Amino acid sequence: MGPWRLLGLTAEGSYGVVFRAERAASPGAGVFALKLARQPEDPRFALEVELLSRVEHPNVPRLHDSGEWAGPEGALHPFLVMDWVEGLPLYSWARIQRLSSRQVLRLLAQLARALQAVHAAGGLHRDVKGTNVLVRAADGQALLADFGSCTWRGAPVLTRQSHPPGTPQYASPQAQLHQWKFRRFASARYEASPADDVYALGVTAYRLVAGRYPLIAEAQEAGEEDLFSRFPALVPVEELAQLSPELARWIGQMLSEKPEARGTAAELALGLELAANTVGSEADQPIRSGKPPARGLPEAITREAREAPPVQAPRSVVRRRWPAALLVMGGGLAASMWCVWQAKSGASSEVSGTDAAAPEGETTGLGEVVLTQPLSAPEPLPTSEGIAEEVPKEPLPGQRLPPCKKPQVKIHGSCWIPVADEAPPCIEDTYEWKRRCYVPFFGPPLPATSGQKKKPQGLSDP
Repeated sequence: MGPWRLLGLTAEGSYGVVFRAERAASPGAGVFALKLARQPEDPRFALEVELLSRVEHPNVPRLHDSGEWAGPEGALHPFLVMDWVEGLPLYSWARIQRLSSRQVLRLLAQLARALQAVHAAGGLHRDVKGTNVLVRAADGQALLADFGSCTWRGAPVLTRQSHPPGTPQYASPQAQLHQWKFRRFASARYEASPADDVYALGVTAYRLVAGRYPLIAEAQEAGEEDLFSRFPALVPVEELAQLSPELARWIGQMLSEKPEARGTAAELALGLELAANTVGSEADQPIRSGKPPARGLPEAITREAREAPPVQAPRSVVRRRWPAALLVMGGGLAASMWCVWQAKSGASSEVSGTDAAAPEGETTGLGEVVLTQPLSAPEPLPTSEGIAEEVPKEPLPGQRLPPCKKPQVKIHGSCWIPVADEAPPCIEDTYEWKRRCYVPFFGPPLPATSGQKKKPQGLSDP
């Protein structure tokens, strides 16, 4: 492919594929990562190349080359070549570590420095998350990768939907509230800012230490129209994990509702570095995650949450103007509110197979480049209850039986929903099947058709 010889396919995503490559003229010069667009003339690659050409930082993979490859039918597919990072994605790396608060402070400081360089170049990453962070095996350095959703000041607008690209669970309060407010006006485009990248880094840190996305502290008692007129408070991370007060404070600051309260990437990097160098020996103790605290949610909500599984809707649903805030605010509340909203609006739950987004672990870009042999760890952290649990052979009590409507899929004679951003090992309350994570669907029974006399065994009477 031009001056590059491909050595093997390492990752595939919705928009591109990644190969190990070497320079054909000097094979001993080292290995690189070559990312090739699936679609001809994909304009996202031009944005990525332009921004990466402006950024030179030790915590961002360097851009070495870019060009176009003529496919079998003559169509030109853009490609780019970057540093090959031999390491693991952040969440995968953390599973084989005994993470301490000091370690996390240093990692977050490195990522904040990477964002500082991106923002100084007039750019935005717009998809900061654990699977787009690589921890290098040689020295434990964290690198911010996969700039496929990036933009920069003056860049052409490639998408016209109201919500910005990226992963819904990492969207800032401003992005979520904008999408809810303008859910009926797809052309009301949200303009992302550096503060959105900082918030996404906060979500990444919260999930890294607590093992879950940020949880809502309390439900709002409001009508549907003004339900998200303000962003609800989140459960402080220190209530879900045993970590140093300094780390908890910085994570809380990054997750501030007001953008100006989060601080710039440069301010965060300086504060995190200072904290990592000055915290006491207690910051070297392993971080331990716990169960979420009981909160005073209204009884109707908690009852529905117990009866409905956590639902993560595919990104294609967001494009159909489903409220983004419902997709990110955790577990049972999101599930129950989503069901109530769908029932009121009569919205269809069907999405086309071509619209369905890839899971977070399968997104396009260098964030997927990992070691073929996983790193070893003498004392791995114990897995949480429910992790790597296989889909049961029989339907769960009350679970919907086929026929299953999209995005539900039929597995072992019952209906399941794929979790849009999870790849095995699956977090608790989800189940694994064929290298994907799923939650059971407990919807109301389908209306009986003529000739149906036998009641499905997997459903109970209302």
